[in-house]
Amino acid sequence: SDGLPAVYGVRPEHFTIADDGAEAEIVVVEPTGSETQVFAKIGGEQVVAVFRERHQFNPGDKVRLKPDPSLVHLFDEATGKRLNA
Repeated sequence: SDGLPAVYGVRPEHFTIADDGAEAEIVVVEPTGSETQVFAKIGGEQVVAVFRERHQFNPGDKVRLKPDPSLVHLFDEATGKRLNA
């Protein structure tokens, strides 16, 4: 890496619940039929996760979210260009 700021991008459907994930506090839960959209905060940043499997989520709950490392993208903060192709 050249030391420039990068943005870590994860698609909502690429989060899983894992014991070694980052602690997230659930803010909003939106069931949308076959999926559940979860808006959560990790370290002050809002993230969106989508789950197809059934979970009982409630605002205020703490869960551990982990992105699938093979599906993460890095972007140059200044240009928005993808760094890892």
